[in-house]
Amino acid sequence: MISTLFLAFGAYFFWMVFSAFSTQEIQGRGWGFNTRIYRRDSDPIKYWVTFFSYLICAVWTTLFGVLAAFKTLTNHGD
Repeated sequence: MISTLFLAFGAYFFWMVFSAFSTQEIQGRGWGFNTRIYRRDSDPIKYWVTFFSYLICAVWTTLFGVLAAFKTLTNHGD
């Protein structure tokens, strides 16, 4: 169950990174419901910081999801 949740979050973050790379704009979330869009040409620092933050989240959540799935599969026989 938890592995599915982590893998879903990982897929979501990878989709955001892919979308940001292809459209050259990324959606940054602020406090509450505040949303900003950063463009690579007009706000390069904010764009790249958000891009790499989402990429780190994508890698870690996917890794945690795979590790949780592996643990569930290996402990299932005990």
